Amino acid sequence: MELTELKALINRALADKVLTRAEQQQILKAVTADQEVSPEEHELLEMIVERLNSGEIRAVD
Repeated sequence: MELTELKALINRALADKVLTRAEQQQILKAVTADQEVSPEEHELLEMIVERLNSGEIRAVD
């Protein structure tokens, strides 16, 4: 998956300020599809974690 597609996937997943388990799995599958996590992908994952930690978004099952 290209980085722009991954960004779009993340933006759609976070648009409602809720990250579901299915969205988490979809994002992780996209990031690890090529068996490597690029610095850009790592940065996007860190952004998600920061938003979760700050309470800006929340994770649900």
